[in-house]
Amino acid sequence: MTKKDPLIDERSQKILQQDLLEMKDPVMLILFTSTTENKPFNEFSSRLLTELSGLTDKLKVTIEEIGGPLSQKFGITRTPTLLIAPDKFKITLLGAPAGEETRVFLLALIMASTGVTILSPASKMRLTALSEARNIKIFVSPTCPYCPAQTALAIAAAIELPNIVSTEIIEIYENRDLAVQFNALSVPQTFVNDTLVGSGLQPEELFVEEVVSAARGQASFRGDTERKERDLLIIGAGPAGLTAAIYAERGGIKTVVLERSNIGGQVAITPVVENYPGFTTVAGKTLMDIMAQQALSYADIHEGEEVLSIIRTDAGFEATSSRSVYSVKAILITAGAESKKLGIPGEELFQGRGVSYCATCDGYFFRDSRKVLVVGGGNTAATDALYLKNIGADVTLVHRRGELRAEQFLQQELKNSGIPILYNSELREVRGDKKLDRAIIEDTREKHAIELAVEGVFIAIGYMPANQIAVSLGVAIDGEGYILVDGRQRTSVAGVYAAGDITGGLKQIVTAVSQGAVAAMTIFEDLANPYWKTGRK
Repeated sequence: MTKKDPLIDERSQKILQQDLLEMKDPVMLILFTSTTENKPFNEFSSRLLTELSGLTDKLKVTIEEIGGPLSQKFGITRTPTLLIAPDKFKITLLGAPAGEETRVFLLALIMASTGVTILSPASKMRLTALSEARNIKIFVSPTCPYCPAQTALAIAAAIELPNIVSTEIIEIYENRDLAVQFNALSVPQTFVNDTLVGSGLQPEELFVEEVVSAARGQASFRGDTERKERDLLIIGAGPAGLTAAIYAERGGIKTVVLERSNIGGQVAITPVVENYPGFTTVAGKTLMDIMAQQALSYADIHEGEEVLSIIRTDAGFEATSSRSVYSVKAILITAGAESKKLGIPGEELFQGRGVSYCATCDGYFFRDSRKVLVVGGGNTAATDALYLKNIGADVTLVHRRGELRAEQFLQQELKNSGIPILYNSELREVRGDKKLDRAIIEDTREKHAIELAVEGVFIAIGYMPANQIAVSLGVAIDGEGYILVDGRQRTSVAGVYAAGDITGGLKQIVTAVSQGAVAAMTIFEDLANPYWKTGRK
């Protein structure tokens, strides 16, 4: 990029201009920079704000060298620091609003300008219980797909209660000392009044409850208790769920998709996808964004809404979520799978403090040649190791067998990258004081253990099916917990279907997409002519 090249290209400028038309009142932005520290991030922030302010007259930008009167007034001690509408709200961004955080920064501008936030009426009502000050800190990275949704909730809270709630969004790489101080080496991590209340993306209701109580908790309220009528409830918004939603709605089936975490599932945190037809190479998050946009044009998709229970009724099923109650005729479970844990000493203790299950989310912290281990031998482990190597970490792969299970293409990439591999080795323990700093690895042939100095351990040893709802419905599962289905994606329970990684077998995006389409077409046929009434299947 030359000095004359804009950060925002012409096409993006036109899109942003349309988005910024939603702004109502002018928003003041104050950026504190330095010519001696964090220079690339300060330059990026300055250029971004300057270009954005040229797209609308609603942005009033002040860029000030740290150490001046405004720095003293607002107590600014590090750069880049960005204050959003400091005349009205207490919203601070510590670090450049880059990568994934750019999206939530733009959303913050619109919310600050209009005063209208993303919080539900029930959440706003719950926040009115607050009478004491709350400071929310959320640690983020520009590569984390989970962070924007959590960040948006915190910014919304500060806008709803400007005299009580202050919000700080802290980028962990640019503010490494704060990340270490708070032991926030994985993202997102949420602190209220400097007390850790949540790791990872949280449902809105739980986040609000923890802000009110300033402690870890469980959501004690639900947004909308009015029963909603739908034909089909899809649980999970990964490739299978999104595809099924498209096919179902096109077939005239009124569908709602509930996703307790982030849209896209495991694919959204996959650094690079190289085997999906139509894309030679594409970031997993980008691919899922494309799918999600198409699905959203058809179906009702709720991110951050968890299905809590389902019971059978005369008309089909009644599903209670963290926000509402749904009466539906059929259920499609596409909840996918969750990362497996090793179950070794120190793993739980140092989770978020050096132990991670998401290289895309947390790897950014370790990019300055910091020593990390990736544990596993499959495609995910190989992909994670290559990603960490490419962003600048010092990576070693640890695998319990004598050869990897990853595709040959990935194995060749590992060889080309020079990543060392410890074969026939198992991670036995992780140790440290406040954060992880050592790993105990055993050579399974020689029965000899060594201690390695490392700062991060990324575990990629496979997945466990997220089958809780299936089990509660009495759906048949196999010995590993995966849902058993027939060739049309029907389960053992009439009216309940499953697709994607939750069914086991070949865990590929194309497989999930195919199964999602098959499931939707099967549901279309079965709702028209229920096999459980006719005996046909």
